[in-house]
Amino acid sequence: MDNLLPRIHGIEHRCRSLCALEGEQDVVSFLVGTQSMKPDNVVHLFELDEEFGELNDTCYHHNRGEVWHVASSPHSRDLISTCHSHVSNEINLVSGATVWRLSGTSEEPKLEELGDVSAHNSTIRATEWGVEGCEGALCSLGDTSLVKWDVDSDVREHSYCELPKRSAPTALRWNPHSSGNQVGIASDQHIRLHDLRTMKCTTVLDNAHTQTVRDLDFNPNRQYYMATCGDDCATRFWDTRKCSEPLLSFFNHSHWVWKVRYNLRDQLIMTGGSDSKVVLLNVASLASTDPVTEDEEEEDKENEQGKNEMREGVLEEYDKHEDSVYSVAWSSADPWLFASLSNDGRLVLNKVSKEIKFSIIL
Repeated sequence: MDNLLPRIHGIEHRCRSLCALEGEQDVVSFLVGTQSMKPDNVVHLFELDEEFGELNDTCYHHNRGEVWHVASSPHSRDLISTCHSHVSNEINLVSGATVWRLSGTSEEPKLEELGDVSAHNSTIRATEWGVEGCEGALCSLGDTSLVKWDVDSDVREHSYCELPKRSAPTALRWNPHSSGNQVGIASDQHIRLHDLRTMKCTTVLDNAHTQTVRDLDFNPNRQYYMATCGDDCATRFWDTRKCSEPLLSFFNHSHWVWKVRYNLRDQLIMTGGSDSKVVLLNVASLASTDPVTEDEEEEDKENEQGKNEMREGVLEEYDKHEDSVYSVAWSSADPWLFASLSNDGRLVLNKVSKEIKFSIIL
């Protein structure tokens, strides 16, 4: 596997939306949505064939126009959602969000529409699938409201709430803790945490960044811990019980930071920015100490001290892009493998080096 990576693949159209196929646990798989003004947009399903070293590409025609955001269900390999827009009658911009099922055959793949999730909003910024304990749930974030949906054979609205009209939201993430009852929303310079049982805001991080917050992510192993990034070139780490100041701040990009993602090994964090860089951070001082996978449990017990021997901060910078990196994602099948996507349609698959991996698990 290591001799296959990094793997660079060029996509014909501009792109900015990327996610792992979360419901696939055996094959390294990523989804990418294209952005073309012509009616030929697709959702690419890339699958890495480790035996033959090939990156297989299945193209699903996306008849709703440009894909601005793509998300996949962690509970079903076939369920995805997209946020999209297209120009109608040459002058009107029509935006929306749709839930799809990946169907058809390998020769004739198709997106089967299950339902529209655009209610209460003129523009949908992001969709997010429910975490463990919230199977069949989906949230959509629009300019004016947050909506929770029930998804099975069709799509039904569950509940919604109006959002403050300060500015357009930029990101949405579902908290894997709190029994799956909380989501985080980035808007302007602020972060708002909403309880999905009451659809009310419970926590506000005012001025989390000095400029627009572009993304947030929750620590998968430690409750209350969260990462954010933004236009101030900063990546910040927070304890949501103490919102007055961040626990840590890093300035490892020279331009906007568009995406931040925790690894299951929560001392590892990946960021991507408009400076064309992908950065791997080590935040061992804020990480959990519990083993994450059964295969590595015995190694961890024998070598507990190894985790904190790496330096805090930047572990590695990856420079395989020549344009703004809008998205990064960890594989759901291999926790050490990740993908990054830049605006020019360049998809890069890469892997955490053996030296870093062994310093964590040994």
